[in-house]
Amino acid sequence: MLERAKVGLFGQTDPRRALLPDGGMPDLSWCADLLAGQAQSPPRQVNGVLGGSAVLSVNVGPQAKVKEIEWSYRAGSGPALLVALFRDGKLERPDPSDRFKQRIDMFNETLRIKALELNDSGTFGARVKLLPAIVEDHTFNLAVYEPVLTPRIQSQLVSSTPKWCNVTLQCVSPGKGPVNVTWKKGNPIRDLGNTDRYQISPDGRTLRLSLLPSSLNTTYSCTASNPIEHKIVSFDLQRICQSGAESSFSKSGYVVLTFILLVLSLGAAFWCWRINNEKSAETATIPTVQVEESPSDSQYAEILRRSPPEVPRSPGK
Repeated sequence: MLERAKVGLFGQTDPRRALLPDGGMPDLSWCADLLAGQAQSPPRQVNGVLGGSAVLSVNVGPQAKVKEIEWSYRAGSGPALLVALFRDGKLERPDPSDRFKQRIDMFNETLRIKALELNDSGTFGARVKLLPAIVEDHTFNLAVYEPVLTPRIQSQLVSSTPKWCNVTLQCVSPGKGPVNVTWKKGNPIRDLGNTDRYQISPDGRTLRLSLLPSSLNTTYSCTASNPIEHKIVSFDLQRICQSGAESSFSKSGYVVLTFILLVLSLGAAFWCWRINNEKSAETATIPTVQVEESPSDSQYAEILRRSPPEVPRSPGK
């Protein structure tokens, strides 16, 4: 049984003196909010894309009359900063030189942040003061993401036989921000079936497949997404997987072919070098013969040089 509470003024029981069965004092902290007319709404998640806009809107009753709205911003565990004050239908900026500068505007109970930056992510608070004496607190958790760029699929043929095609597909996202990668197949796109033999890496970006020839006539799709948007790219396995006589080279096959071509090239170069050396040696062993002029030839040339030319005679002389 509760002990008798002490009676205060005017015969009323003093709640501060009421005791619990174990002798402790009851928790009356809920009375403070009730007496002040203060209501706390659950936090709302708002997502925005880099360079876009985010809209924070408080919900008040149709008959409610707004006296004032105070907007605050907190980044992480830092202090809360007063960034906007909506009073008498006008927006006031306590510090126009803060990080938001000219990127904040407001219409009625809605605050808009323009040209979003990644560092704008944080917690926004709105304290709404309604007539006659009601206060409502609203909380918004803003997260700003980079836009999702179209991914691309890199393929590697591990092996290809008439019975199996083993291939590895990797989804590469060119963006810097974090994205979630998922794999699907077919057209229309559907989840990977239980009949497929596949393995997905822990980060979800790499898909390893081992398929029968009857399963090659399909496409596999990679989806890169974040809470704002998503992009999809597809890949046709028939581009690299072929069965029977039309099977493609594996990676080891290309290595062997490259090695054979390299050996043949070195052999041809050595053969040409040896032929050139043999020709040079044969040319060096041939003796050089000098042609000497005979004395008779030189005397005949001297007589021709000294003899005057004959003058032809006319017929009348």
